[in-house]
Amino acid sequence: MSILEQPTRQHAQPAQPAQPARQHAQPAKPIMTLDLRNDRHAPLIAVSGEVDMSTAHLISELAEHVITRRPARLVLDLSGVTFFSAHGISALLRTQRAAESAEVTLTLRAAAPCVTYLLAVTSTGIDLDIPVINASR
Repeated sequence: MSILEQPTRQHAQPAQPAQPARQHAQPAKPIMTLDLRNDRHAPLIAVSGEVDMSTAHLISELAEHVITRRPARLVLDLSGVTFFSAHGISALLRTQRAAESAEVTLTLRAAAPCVTYLLAVTSTGIDLDIPVINASR
């Protein structure tokens, strides 16, 4: 009899005692956070954490909401970004198109190295002001 023809035995597993519920479980750390505030009379969206396929759309959705208020300028601070995927580029392109159609100046401030690297190697044509990060800030 080959191994494929052998009958299988199912062993009964002893019942496991119920695990006590954790009373002081720490909440999970968010993958990405967005913080909307005013910076020198312009709305500023500060992004921190990972910008990937599950989070990137949140940036463009929040930015488009702010753009509907027609500020003269919108600032995106990406200094706290720890991971940046192609989905992040798509979110920036959507945001840039929305800003252009509403005649809002879009500025990318203090982009993290992972952001500037991906923008540089992909040559996306994102026309944003990317100043050098000042370490003394």
